[in-house]
Amino acid sequence: MNIQSFITKYKKALIIVLLNYILLISIFSYFTSSETYSNRGPWIRGFTPLIPSNDLYVEVALILLVFAPISALIGGLIGGYFVAPTFLFIHKKILGKKLLYGIQDRPQPKTFRKISRGYYPSLLAVNINSIILFSAPWIHNFILNREFEELGGGLYTMIYIPAFLVLLMFTMGLGTLVFSPTWFLTDAGIVYSNEESVAGTDEPVEGRAVGGRFTDFLRGYAGLGVVFSYIQFLSVYISEQTIPPNPIDLLIFLMFFLGLPIFLLIAVIPSLIILDITKEHRIRFMRKLARKMGITDFVKISFEKVNR
Repeated sequence: MNIQSFITKYKKALIIVLLNYILLISIFSYFTSSETYSNRGPWIRGFTPLIPSNDLYVEVALILLVFAPISALIGGLIGGYFVAPTFLFIHKKILGKKLLYGIQDRPQPKTFRKISRGYYPSLLAVNINSIILFSAPWIHNFILNREFEELGGGLYTMIYIPAFLVLLMFTMGLGTLVFSPTWFLTDAGIVYSNEESVAGTDEPVEGRAVGGRFTDFLRGYAGLGVVFSYIQFLSVYISEQTIPPNPIDLLIFLMFFLGLPIFLLIAVIPSLIILDITKEHRIRFMRKLARKMGITDFVKISFEKVNR
């Protein structure tokens, strides 16, 4: 793929990523250079020893623009090349002994329309973060600077927000790791049908992509989970407000609370582009494994209208 075709295919995704970089860098540059920032004293210190920086806003920018995208890519590759084969083996050899399997070979689109794939891994990362931070608050001792924790003044939300951001360097990878096996299987066109198992019964015949039901379950869990996580965090935040927050702090909170899922979705886009570039290799990889498991037939699944 040459540069021109690359830009043409991924133009929309690249524009979104570029605008996100410009927006976040502009915001953090403003806070870093503004008089309000310079008067915040010790709060401008870096909040985690895991990043070689002593600037809070630089660390946030690095997490959202560098480390979270890298984590998403690593998780996507591990999930696809290591978890997907295991998933297919379990589905075929254990769960699908009475199912018919095949390979659906469909024309590959010339445009990139996979941005929405990053939505649910992002929500899942938010949910995993909340579970960790509310159930294991001792994790703060390992990912935050001790001086920063002391500056929190005992307010849980002042510790929760920076700890949440630090954990994104790891949980973004977990989010894509969970979903990417189904991406690999779907792109390879590996499908199944229950036609043989429902023969002689009144159960409907259905054909699905391997991992389709698993994906539906994960999407439901991620969507509902992030709602409960936000409600839990919001209730704690409100309970800790003894006086109205100043406008700058309120703005930062609203950006974090409302805009984070969008920023995380954009953080996944670079990994989705790389996975799409390697799509042909991934398809060959999964179909080779499928053949070893006895899935060799190419099939066509159709929905036909009949006269009665």
